[in-house]
Amino acid sequence: MSASAPLLPRTAVARRVSHHELALMSLYWIAIGYLWSSLGALILPDLVQHLVGRPHKGAAISILEAIGTIMAVVWQPMAGAISDRWVSPFGRRRPFIVAGTVGDVIFLAGLALSGSYWVLVIFYFLLQTASNTAQGPYQGLLPDVVPHEQRGEASGYYGVANLVGILAGTVGAGILLHNYGPSVAIASIAVLLTVTMLVTVITVPDLVKPTRSQFESPWHAFVDTFTLDLRRYRDFGWLMASRLLILMGIVGLQSFAFFYFSDVFFPNDRKETTVATSILLGLVVLVGLIVTWPAAKLSDRIGRRWIVFAGGMIGAAATVAIVFSHYQLLPTGAVQPLAGAVHVPFLAAQAVLLGLALGVGFGAFLSVDWAFITDVIPPGEAGRFMGFSNIATAGSGIIARLCAGWLLDYFNGGPRILGLPGGYPVIFAIFAAWMIAGSFLVLKVRESSR
Repeated sequence: MSASAPLLPRTAVARRVSHHELALMSLYWIAIGYLWSSLGALILPDLVQHLVGRPHKGAAISILEAIGTIMAVVWQPMAGAISDRWVSPFGRRRPFIVAGTVGDVIFLAGLALSGSYWVLVIFYFLLQTASNTAQGPYQGLLPDVVPHEQRGEASGYYGVANLVGILAGTVGAGILLHNYGPSVAIASIAVLLTVTMLVTVITVPDLVKPTRSQFESPWHAFVDTFTLDLRRYRDFGWLMASRLLILMGIVGLQSFAFFYFSDVFFPNDRKETTVATSILLGLVVLVGLIVTWPAAKLSDRIGRRWIVFAGGMIGAAATVAIVFSHYQLLPTGAVQPLAGAVHVPFLAAQAVLLGLALGVGFGAFLSVDWAFITDVIPPGEAGRFMGFSNIATAGSGIIARLCAGWLLDYFNGGPRILGLPGGYPVIFAIFAAWMIAGSFLVLKVRESSR
């Protein structure tokens, strides 16, 4: 396909887009999901544990994520806002998507070659900068093309694509990490990012002209981007607060699943820990995939906020159930087939099955996430406001890992709680509480009639 014959209309939101076109527009989400799921759940915990040792892994992963993700919180809204006003022969979004992806590939190579913890931290910071250079404008590109009446449908595609990427990241990258090590797993991320970026910039038109002049300086961009009157955008504020809390619970559980399996079921067995974590997260995401499309369609009937509410509450219940997974809770006949098929202990397989409910909640949340944001933001500033939505996405990782990492190390050094190393019941209870709070906050968001 050539850039001179785009699949979509040459004017923004000129007509309904086909399922084929929605699928093409969502491909880069697969790479984004693959990137952050494989890094956050498997590759970074493995590298950090190898570089700093088991006693300090919680604090080390917290510092790494906090330093790297601060850039994501600050930079993605700015990159989106700058792209809203950018003028170039190649469009206002494409230059950022290309430049950011090229930076991703370079800094992923740096991660793979890191021989010390602080070198790893530096390259992770740079990777966050590059990735968010692409992500903010990419998220702004989609509302430029998708008609308002198709936002729910497009959000379903986004949710499916993101979950496909997360599934590939947790299972595919897990297999590569298990068999070939972190360098090959990281190389697979670079390849997928490059391919999906090329498809995006070739097939998705970037023809909407900016309605405001370009920023005069970086300081002008910073001040204008972060001068946001939440009294005017109250629904956006409540939605972001809800999104932050629910994602804090989900990302927290994802980030510490590797350590949980390592300490509870597979002490000192790095390879088996990787396999079990990949299976758990992979099955969770597979269930999420099954739920996503029906939930997206249902949201057009009953409203977005009730889908988010249900997703958060189900996720909280699943998180509490996993805390008790080292006791036999399910019938032997339900657990033993999975344990035998994947060659893991009975109770580890039970933890996987109990975690499937998390996939239901995760899929429901992702199914309406993008559509709900586009419902409440001003259309002319999609890049800026979609970038702001990343404060909840990236901020959730900072807060969850920073809080839970220190608590994990502290309570793991004390007496056992509920038969587990003490840190896990503490942090998992916190994750569940965050999801419950986020579920109730979303009820404050007013929905427009559809």
